[in-house]
Amino acid sequence: MKTTLFPLLLLAVGSALAAESPEAIAAAEKRREEIPLGGDFIPNPQVPAFVVVGHGGRIIVSKDDGKTWTQTFFGYPAADHGVWSTRTCTYGDGLFVVAFGWGAPTSWLASDDGVNWRHLTSGATVLPEAKGNPRIMPGTWGLAAGKRTIVGTGYMSMAATSDFGKTFLGFGMWGAFKDDPRGRFQTHHLDPVYCGDASGRFLALGDNRGESGPKFGHLFASDDLGKTWKWLAPKGLDAASGRGAMVCNGSLLLMTDQGAENAWISADAGETWSGPFPTGTKRAVLSVVGDEFWLSGKPSRASADGKTWRELPAAVPQGQIIASDKGTLVSIHQQRTNILRSTDGGETWDEVYSYEPEKLEGGAQGLRDGAFGLVAP
Repeated sequence: MKTTLFPLLLLAVGSALAAESPEAIAAAEKRREEIPLGGDFIPNPQVPAFVVVGHGGRIIVSKDDGKTWTQTFFGYPAADHGVWSTRTCTYGDGLFVVAFGWGAPTSWLASDDGVNWRHLTSGATVLPEAKGNPRIMPGTWGLAAGKRTIVGTGYMSMAATSDFGKTFLGFGMWGAFKDDPRGRFQTHHLDPVYCGDASGRFLALGDNRGESGPKFGHLFASDDLGKTWKWLAPKGLDAASGRGAMVCNGSLLLMTDQGAENAWISADAGETWSGPFPTGTKRAVLSVVGDEFWLSGKPSRASADGKTWRELPAAVPQGQIIASDKGTLVSIHQQRTNILRSTDGGETWDEVYSYEPEKLEGGAQGLRDGAFGLVAP
């Protein structure tokens, strides 16, 4: 992996954290260093659990199907940019992983019981971005899990571990595609998706930061569990008007444009796409609920195939929807500091948890991401 990212990262840190005092920055970094290293996780997936996360490294967990919740970790107050900005988590093979830090050095925390959280890394691998600190990962906008592998993407680099944090692989895109006839590109906000066990592929969708090129952004694929990546030239996305969101229900990929008004689908792990298919909603949040794709907006809509969309109950709140193995639904939103729960398919919702947010400027203090999985007792 090339080391070009770190000077860019330092520039981002300087601009993003300029409003914070040196004392606050030092305290946030000290908090990260206090957390023990990992690499010795022993996943024992038995107990169903929800995990939701927000800025500051706020981690809230339920082990009783969403009835009651406990904040099991908090790092340090943070907004959209900083050492403890938090917007992504993932679950795979008995392990929850949370990334924190955007526009600042990034780290990944992990837990195999939802209660005790440590750095995912054992410290055996020191990536170039770390400048000697094993706790530092490349800037991470999103995480994905599959085939005992955790993949993180964000700027122009990726990182992956296939042994629960004992070792890591890194991949930098500077010069990696220099022979591609499309020429130079810039991307940002790379968000990964695991395409399912049939293909074993990870995809990452990022912004197009240049003046030319595909309107939907740039799409990258790894077929070797994050070791190497290729720059795809997908067919069928010419009509896409801007990068939105992308999810997979285990076999079918679905991508929306920025307003979620249209959807595109792929059954071959992102090589070819069909669409656009009007969703009948706008400004909606995309989730996978069971085998269906849900768009929580005004109105909220659902689809099993990405082509035809049905209306969901009017009570479905805006935000991300997370489903348990029993069909219980949980709703979170970055503008809300509470958790809502439904046991009747979204017809009715109860508030089951709320918290007092940090009083900071520069980022909503609601919940940014969540996942469901099985953890150790």
